Amino acid sequence: MNALADPRVADYLNENFICTYLKVGTFQIIGGQKVGGNVATYFCLPDSCVVHAVAGKVEANKLLSEARWAYEVRKSALTFGANLNTGKMDMRRYADRVRQSHTERYQNETNGMWNAGGKMTLPNTMPKNNVTQQAQVHWLLAKNTLPPLENVYPTVWRQVLNEQLSTLPVAQR
Repeated sequence: MNALADPRVADYLNENFICTYLKVGTFQIIGGQKVGGNVATYFCLPDSCVVHAVAGKVEANKLLSEARWAYEVRKSALTFGANLNTGKMDMRRYADRVRQSHTERYQNETNGMWNAGGKMTLPNTMPKNNVTQQAQVHWLLAKNTLPPLENVYPTVWRQVLNEQLSTLPVAQR
């Protein structure tokens, strides 16, 4: 299930994003194949603030869909945050649009279980039971909109994916 091996995914990511990686967990390479470990994908602004994240391994179509969503959220935020009179960006409005997008996705992922009288709400703490990892990510990014990558990846890795952070080198056999 290597979504990045799909040329459609690779082409879209290379055309619309700057791609890099950071090893934060442990795995081994046995006979040239990665064994173990997990993955999280982050879509960030140039200043490393996280617009969107995908928790865990996903199929190519899912990663492509999430990448397109992240791209569209960013475009929408740019539109709503732009002050057409001055040409300046209102980052509060920009962040509000990103927050609203994650709140909507959280509601969709949880079938509206936090929809109070027609108003979308979020629980005070990260939900753990009866929600997907992706719903947890949407909750995290709705509650803490546009966090720096260095502040969000430990939470996704430890609390959403239930993995241990590690800087140990990759073991090869």
